[in-house]
Amino acid sequence: MPNTKNYSTRLRVLDQCLRSGHAYSGKELTDFINRELELRGEPVITSRTTLMDDLLNIENEYHTNIIRKKHGRQTTYQYEDPNFSVFSTELNEDDILHLSQAMNILQRFDGMPEADWISELSARLNLCMNNRRKVRSAVGFESSLYNKGMEHFTPLFDAIRKKTTVELRYQSFKMAEPQTLIVHPYYLKQYNNRWFLFCCNGDYTNLSNYPLDRILSVKLAHVPYRDTDIDFDEYFADMIGVSRRNGQEPEEVVLRFPKDQYKYVATKPWHGSQKVIEETGDYVLVQLKVIHNYELEQKILSFGQYVEVLSPKQLREQINDRLNKSLQQYNP
Repeated sequence: MPNTKNYSTRLRVLDQCLRSGHAYSGKELTDFINRELELRGEPVITSRTTLMDDLLNIENEYHTNIIRKKHGRQTTYQYEDPNFSVFSTELNEDDILHLSQAMNILQRFDGMPEADWISELSARLNLCMNNRRKVRSAVGFESSLYNKGMEHFTPLFDAIRKKTTVELRYQSFKMAEPQTLIVHPYYLKQYNNRWFLFCCNGDYTNLSNYPLDRILSVKLAHVPYRDTDIDFDEYFADMIGVSRRNGQEPEEVVLRFPKDQYKYVATKPWHGSQKVIEETGDYVLVQLKVIHNYELEQKILSFGQYVEVLSPKQLREQINDRLNKSLQQYNP
């Protein structure tokens, strides 16, 4: 088993030397490898065992022979077949399996901007597998690529990257008719399998967000672009979801879970600020420091009877009101 650190670099250098037609000594091969590693800013090899293991692995893994010739106390090495290269051999079954599973993961991004190479690479891999068994996918991801509005992702992404304004035709569920907006696009974010555009609308400086599934069309607008200094990692750091009012600050939220139910929250935290502040034989008190928004309320409501809001008072009352209205739907 070769030392895996820097192995790909070592393999490439050894392959070039062994098929050059010249027989190199172990010291020369080590010097060639270390020269390349130094150029790449990687640690050099100091053990002769590493080189010997690499040569043995090439023979075993790629089913080739390396000629070893003694010249006094020195041994030289070269391929028996000077036309052989480890990079011109067919993929073995393990290679095919690993590449196929990697492609299954990459294909979740297929259709995204600048990802056309994924389809091309997948087609080439399928050609390599022409006469081999099909590899079944072992990983499944949620995908929003086929959701309504995803055709707008690429032009919006390009507009953000190139810092250009765009004209949107937009119609929310509450609007009877579409409206036309000139926006300065800054950021695209996915939440709950939906994508949202964050931007400034017209001359306004407050940040707005628009779900892509409610955008009807996108085209370039010939209006000077106004950039932003918002750090979006920080912007989303103290919230669940995507919505917040301008100037809104995070609050300390205390929730009570039955102890046997908290394990589901512990293994899948709601937010990075989540921490246990009290634990008994019956319940667990959890504190979050987050923005009070619609998505937080939806998260709480999704746990139904298994969570109680203790504070802040406004959030507790809001959840109580929404639960009461929900119960009225079932009262005769």
